[in-house]
Amino acid sequence: MKFKIQFLLILFSVSFSNNIFSKEINKSCDDLLNDNKFEEALKTKKNEYKSAFCHGQVNLKLHHYDDAFNDFKLADKLAKNDIDHSMANLLEGITLKEANKLDEALLHLKNSIARTQPNKTFRRLYLIEIGEILLLLAKYEDAANSFLDAYGLAANDDERAFNLDRIAFAYASMGNFTKAIEFELKANLAFERTGLLSEYADSGINLALYYLEVNDLIPAERTLLKFEKLARENGGMYYLAKALYAQSKYYKKKSNLELSKSKFDEANKIANDIGAEDLKALFNAI
Repeated sequence: MKFKIQFLLILFSVSFSNNIFSKEINKSCDDLLNDNKFEEALKTKKNEYKSAFCHGQVNLKLHHYDDAFNDFKLADKLAKNDIDHSMANLLEGITLKEANKLDEALLHLKNSIARTQPNKTFRRLYLIEIGEILLLLAKYEDAANSFLDAYGLAANDDERAFNLDRIAFAYASMGNFTKAIEFELKANLAFERTGLLSEYADSGINLALYYLEVNDLIPAERTLLKFEKLARENGGMYYLAKALYAQSKYYKKKSNLELSKSKFDEANKIANDIGAEDLKALFNAI
C-alpha cells in the first residue's frame, strides 16, 4: 500500500510538472513580449495576424528592422479587416522610419493613408508619423501642416494638446518663434486641462524658451517661475532641472552671469543626481 501511494505521488508530481511546462511552452507571443522574453517570443508560431504582428513588435524592439518589416508585411497579408490592415501598414512605416529609411517611410505612409480615410483615428496616427518623418527630413513647414491636419482629427484634449505641441516644435525648428509661441500657448492650456503634469510642465518650459528666442523676457520669467514652483511642489526633479536650465538662459539674456551660472549649476547637479542622461547631454553641449 505504501509503495502504491508513493507511486501515485510520483505520477502526480510528473503530471503537475508537465502541466506547468506545457503552459510555459504554450504562452503566446504577446504574453512573452509583455514579460520581455523576446527570444522566446520569436520562437512562437506566426501563422495568424496577431502572432505575426507580435513578432514584428519584438523585432522592432530588438532593432531587427528587416525582420520587423517582413513580419508586419505578413500581418498585413493575414489581416481580415481594415483596422488590422491599417495597423500593419502603419507599423511598416514606423519600422522604415526607425531604420532611418526616411524617404521610403514617407512614401509608404503617404501611399497607405488612403486606406485610413474612413477612420479618423488611424488617419490622425498616420499624419503624426508623417509629420515626425518630415521633421527628421528638415521639412519643417510640411511637418507643421501634417500635425495641423492631425489636430483637426483629434478626439480629446490629450490628442489636441499633443498635436499643438508638435506644431509649435515644427515652427520653432524653422525659426518661426512667433508661431511657435502661438501654438505652444494653446498646447499648454490644453495640457493643463488634461491634468498631465509632466506634459504640462514640459510644454510650459518650451513656451518660456520660445519667449526667450524673441526676447520677450517678462512672460519668459513669469512662465519659468510658475513651472519651477510647480516642479518643486510636485517633486518633479527632472522638470525642475529643465526649468532651472531655462532660467540660466534667461539670466544670461539679462546679463546676470553670476545668477545664470548658479541656476545652471543647480540644474546640472539635479540631472546628475537623478541620472537624467538626456539632460546631462543637453547641459554638456553648452
